[in-house]
Amino acid sequence: MKRLIFFILLVRIGLLQVHGQSHEYVNNLYRFSVVIPDNWKLYGQVLNDTIRHRAIVDWGIPPIYSEIEKTEIENSISITAYKKDSIRTVDQLIATEYLRLDPTKYSMETDSATENTRIIYATLNGLNYKGKSYFVFKNGIGYVINFMATPGTFDKNLPVFEKLRTSIRLL
Repeated sequence: MKRLIFFILLVRIGLLQVHGQSHEYVNNLYRFSVVIPDNWKLYGQVLNDTIRHRAIVDWGIPPIYSEIEKTEIENSISITAYKKDSIRTVDQLIATEYLRLDPTKYSMETDSATENTRIIYATLNGLNYKGKSYFVFKNGIGYVINFMATPGTFDKNLPVFEKLRTSIRLL
């Protein structure tokens, strides 16, 4: 009996530790939530930009070493949600995001896997970046789920991004 109680205590302690390794981020106004590991850094959030009719949240993934750049790189993942009268379809959402980007610094191509996904290439301050964005329109809200990395870290952290993307709940 003592062994059973000890085992139950160990399981409960273990479950508490696993649960403590992540938390849920929720934006009720823009109707989304996502489970975020505790070791990610929250770099910024705008819960409700009443001028641009959007919400933005941006995280840094723990640094990972890049053989190409020969240094540790911290990639980013962000979610931007739009509630605008001018965005009523996923195509309008993609067009809005495309017009937001400076074409001398960014280019986007459709990912062969799905038409609502874009691969992004950017050159900022002489550094090259590669990213991936998913575009979703649901219940009058447009969502841009974005991952940005360097060429040397993109493939390494893409599974991390895909796992996060599948944990997003649109409420």
